Amino acid sequence: MKQQEAALWWARVRAGGPPRVEPGGPVPPGMLRLVEPDASGVWLLPAVPDSAGPAVLDELGLPGHVLEHPNDTARVLAACLRCCWTDPAGPLWPGAAVGWAQVASVFTAITSRDETVSHPALLAAVRRLARSGWLLWDEEARAIRLGPRVAAWNQAQVSALRELWRSMPAPAPGATAILPAEGADAADAPAEPAAAEPADPVDTAGPEATGERAGAGGAA
Repeated sequence: MKQQEAALWWARVRAGGPPRVEPGGPVPPGMLRLVEPDASGVWLLPAVPDSAGPAVLDELGLPGHVLEHPNDTARVLAACLRCCWTDPAGPLWPGAAVGWAQVASVFTAITSRDETVSHPALLAAVRRLARSGWLLWDEEARAIRLGPRVAAWNQAQVSALRELWRSMPAPAPGATAILPAEGADAADAPAEPAAAEPADPVDTAGPEATGERAGAGGAA
């Protein structure tokens, strides 16, 4: 692949996050190739070093971590991991698509909130995580999958996530949940409990932060 063509691919990633392309095409330098389970498409994910901090991401023009409503965002990501990662002994990607109700049952269990409060917060966080590539959200089908960015976690981080997975409640069998009214988003979600807010923004890209926020959910 020519340098100019590779630069164009990186520009696409900076503008819109990991792109989904047709299988069989070239892989730009510095990117990972993630194949969909049915081989219908391929995601191109930047291979950023584990030590890369916000300054490096900013220099590369890549999206940073999700810092809006960090507590609920981390808890929702943890709930999705618990539901979509059906075999924690295996890889995170691609995971399985699960229904909204399953994720809602886990999120409600770890936050101990009433559904009228937890469901709008859940929807807002799912949309934030989908916009940044951590989740794939089909709102029409009400189906959630892990996004391509989870494939960037290293083995040490995945090991930490396995411990988190084992500590979390399983999705409720036959769970049902009503999707909040159209238009609900981050601006409509209830404010997070002030007592649970950390002094510094939570880095939801790290499994350690995800685990800490998920574990604190019961106190919220």
